[in-house]
Amino acid sequence: MSEEIKQETEKSYCVFGIGEREFLVPKEAVIQILDITKIFPIPGSPDYVVGALPVRGKIVPAIDLAKVYNIERITYSNNKLLVIDIDGEQVGFLSDITPFFVSLDADIIVEDYIDPKKLFEELKVSFQKKPSIKGNDYQK
Repeated sequence: MSEEIKQETEKSYCVFGIGEREFLVPKEAVIQILDITKIFPIPGSPDYVVGALPVRGKIVPAIDLAKVYNIERITYSNNKLLVIDIDGEQVGFLSDITPFFVSLDADIIVEDYIDPKKLFEELKVSFQKKPSIKGNDYQK
């Protein structure tokens, strides 16, 4: 019974950081947290799309929210990529910190909450053709 009450009064989020700012996404949207290895550039993409990389057999675009929100990045050796699911499509956000999970009261208004669907509607991020990566070469 107390577990049911807890679920109704709390929401779980994944926190990730860019520069001095932290953002939250719904925990249920998180697929994976990765070390950033090689990101392949996507020619002609907007500047906030820094490239793409293979994740679990899919090509995932990597988004730099520092470029979207004009935030100065902090470069650490442990930068991460937070991979989330948006209606069956996977997208990665660069993070200057290792993302972590928190539970907050459901009635708290979270300023830096990111609604992934709304963000991508605003940015109009879409890939008409799925990029594919073979070896070190980018191919469309």
